[in-house]
Amino acid sequence: MANGRIKQAFIVSISNLSEAVNFLTIFRLRKKNKADGNNNNADKDNDLAVTKLTASIKYFPLAGLFIGAILAFTFYIFDKFLPDPASALMPLLFLFILTGGLHFDGLSDTADGLFAYLKSGDKNRFYNAMKDVNTGTSGIIAVIFYILIMWIAINGINFRFIYLSLLTFPVIGRYSIVLMSYFSNTPEDFKGIGTIFTEGTKLRTFIAASIFTVIIVYIFFKLAGIFSALISTLFILAVAFYFAKKFGGVNGDMLGFSVKISEAVYMVALHGFYKVLF
Repeated sequence: MANGRIKQAFIVSISNLSEAVNFLTIFRLRKKNKADGNNNNADKDNDLAVTKLTASIKYFPLAGLFIGAILAFTFYIFDKFLPDPASALMPLLFLFILTGGLHFDGLSDTADGLFAYLKSGDKNRFYNAMKDVNTGTSGIIAVIFYILIMWIAINGINFRFIYLSLLTFPVIGRYSIVLMSYFSNTPEDFKGIGTIFTEGTKLRTFIAASIFTVIIVYIFFKLAGIFSALISTLFILAVAFYFAKKFGGVNGDMLGFSVKISEAVYMVALHGFYKVLF
């Protein structure tokens, strides 16, 4: 009986992890249910999809580790025939491909909205810039700076730690979704996929994701990883507080913004801590 429960729990965990990978990457480890055109069945399928996604949130850091493993392998392959600066850039290109640009668009849209708000002080300008399908100058510059910061950090870290940093920074980025979702809500103006996370991330989910993240970064980077993750966490909490104060909460794009910002902060912090603690 006990073995049966353990086996069932393991199967459920693998299923939820697969759902997390499905959402966060271009991979489809599990087939989605197809609606048959009946509105009632379509609603049931949608509710089921939301339930599965909500159950998978705690596994986002593990899905990040899956992404990181692919990035580390990418660097290993390209480092065989490219100079170090070029091979350090390739994982970032594959990160974009692997995720289908997910979260890059959140970074650009939120940057557009923030700069529109900072220039005018008008929240409507923020909302309009966020919803605009055309990427503005601020959004483009934000993405460029993200890539530059990450590339410099990857290229500048000690070679024997490059693989470990590539393994762990996607973990921190996906954990930031859980972190910001738990400490935020979604304003009425921005009801959408972000609502699934802000309403679906309960205390147990937050604790489980936090434990996964701490274990992973400690295994690979010991105290340097823990301190770097802590700095990233505090930074994201500050961002969440700012969003809550100025805009009443977060939407899906702002969660994507948190992913890229947390990755950059973590890598910069790690770049400093590994020199001190290793």
